[in-house]
Amino acid sequence: MDSSLVKKYILSTFTIFLITLCLEVFVFNYSSWRSMGSEQITVATDEATDDEYLFISEPYELNDDLKNVYVDLEVENNDLAYVSVILTDKGDKYPYSTAEYVVCDQVPRSGYSNIYPFGKVKTVQVKVRTLEGCPARIDSIVLNARKPIDFKGTRALLVFLTLLFGYLIFTQSFIHAITFDVRKKWQYPVTILLMILIIILGEKISTADKLLLNTPWPHHLQYQELARSLEKGTVVLTEQEVHPGLLSSENPYDTISLQMEGVTYSMDYAFYKGNYYAYFGIVPEVLLFYPYHMLTGGNLPNHYADFAMYVLLVIGVFILVAEMIRWFSKEIPYIFYLLLCASLCLCANTVYLVIRPDVYNIPIISGTAFSLLGLGLWLLSLNTDKTVLKRLALFAGSLSMALVVGCRPQMAILSLAAVVLFLWKRDGKERKLFSKNTVMETICFVVPYAAVAVLVCWYNYARFGNIFDFGASYSLTSNDMTHRGFNFDRLFRSLFCFLLQPPTIGTDYPFLDIAKIEGSHMGKFLYEYTYGGVLVSNAFVFSLWMMLFKDFGEAKKHLKTLVFLFVASGLIVSGFDANAAGVIYRYTCDFAPAIMLAALLCWITFLDRPSNTASYRLLSRIAYVCMILAFAYSFLTALAPGISVCLENDSPVLFYGIADYFNF
Repeated sequence: MDSSLVKKYILSTFTIFLITLCLEVFVFNYSSWRSMGSEQITVATDEATDDEYLFISEPYELNDDLKNVYVDLEVENNDLAYVSVILTDKGDKYPYSTAEYVVCDQVPRSGYSNIYPFGKVKTVQVKVRTLEGCPARIDSIVLNARKPIDFKGTRALLVFLTLLFGYLIFTQSFIHAITFDVRKKWQYPVTILLMILIIILGEKISTADKLLLNTPWPHHLQYQELARSLEKGTVVLTEQEVHPGLLSSENPYDTISLQMEGVTYSMDYAFYKGNYYAYFGIVPEVLLFYPYHMLTGGNLPNHYADFAMYVLLVIGVFILVAEMIRWFSKEIPYIFYLLLCASLCLCANTVYLVIRPDVYNIPIISGTAFSLLGLGLWLLSLNTDKTVLKRLALFAGSLSMALVVGCRPQMAILSLAAVVLFLWKRDGKERKLFSKNTVMETICFVVPYAAVAVLVCWYNYARFGNIFDFGASYSLTSNDMTHRGFNFDRLFRSLFCFLLQPPTIGTDYPFLDIAKIEGSHMGKFLYEYTYGGVLVSNAFVFSLWMMLFKDFGEAKKHLKTLVFLFVASGLIVSGFDANAAGVIYRYTCDFAPAIMLAALLCWITFLDRPSNTASYRLLSRIAYVCMILAFAYSFLTALAPGISVCLENDSPVLFYGIADYFNF
């Protein structure tokens, strides 16, 4: 590289470093600079909440500017207190109350809050309330407190890297000339390093919600129960006692009726002909829970299984994206290979599955992992000229894709990609399977499917007497799924929630809220919550909308067909889930990977062009912005509220510790 260019990049990097430093010191610590020089006024010391878990300070005659309030307290049995300020000021003769802010006693900086009155403040009162059973001891309440500067290295690093890569991508820098190439050995350690960092991030996320580390609900231990049943040689969950009323009930799947009649039942277990079964996919059981139990005699925690499948997912993603680029493009900058991998790992609603490692999400993340790995291995078999590697990759890819059926059956629709990859003639060449010259390859493709099919069909028959019955409809859940039926009104509303409903974004941390799901469906419309539709909330998939308006570049017919196949697969699965079960955010994780794969192929197509063209410059910038927005949305889903499980309720110290990063 020319020495003048080296100097330019060094100077630019240093400039970005200074910008980051200024942002961290002056912008992100605005409240600290705002409070400098203030005369601190202590209005209460050594106080406590009363019998109603409330404390209100005496009115303080300030007659001066009020910049902030600081409350230092300790709360018993809980970490949280809720503080508001009652004011009269230049513009308000009568007292008014500000909004409450939350103080977490283990996050000291959460005690500070800026105040924005109308002119000089006349009188001030501070109100502190806590939850019932959680009295608080208030060490001090200070007005115009001097807030110390807090330099957060993690925040500064993220800002620096975002600005640095943004600069490199928005300018015609050297980064565009470094193309992804499996023959460049130096790219391997960089790729592995990013893979390890994403896995470490996943490990941190998987242990963030402390409630789920202990599996507090009995029905979340079905995989562990099944391991003990398999040890006894049966697929019946023998540890679950069947209530006599359940056996004599006219309709045991009407759980509301069971509750009214005092019949106890095991929530979210499959019940069929007098026995309880686990309807969750058998593959995680066979690969993880049962071997762990047989080797140790103990129970594998759910979050370990969930994380293990996340690791497999990450490995599969890096293989898949690499092979997609080799198969469908000529030249893509290496930086975009890395960004595409990170996006597929973290933005296919995967973070939601990892931060909520419960029994529901284990089969979903397993199905996702095997799907992505299987597709990657299939493409590897197409990209290599080595016969042994080709057949091994084909066999392993088919085995991985077949195992999806034993995880999350509806996700097996992605196996249809084999039609485009192996049966569609490309560049005038013969198809890759089911021809007289590809007998061994065909065997390698078919045998894994046949073997897994035999095992899954046997398991289904052993439970429900039907090789095609996976048992989800027999779940003792909030509604009778055996009589759920089908109607277009419910399907239309559900698909809107899954695909097109805008996310609910606010100005207060954690910024993303549960989407509003209401309607006049004249029937039982079952839903929990979502954080917005996949097609409008995840900026990474905006490339699908771009394809509607302009076809950037000459995409090959088989690639366009594969994009259509992935989109259609996602729509079919979303419709199936909507009709079969209802609107629940984890169900978006069934079809989000397919939508993401379609978007991934679009981005590969858009970026596959000379880096000195105007179209590349425009599209590379759009791609970077979309990826950053997708990462932000995915991060917010981890922080967002939930009905029964969320960081705010289960790990408040972590939740409000992260909130401090946004408290400028």
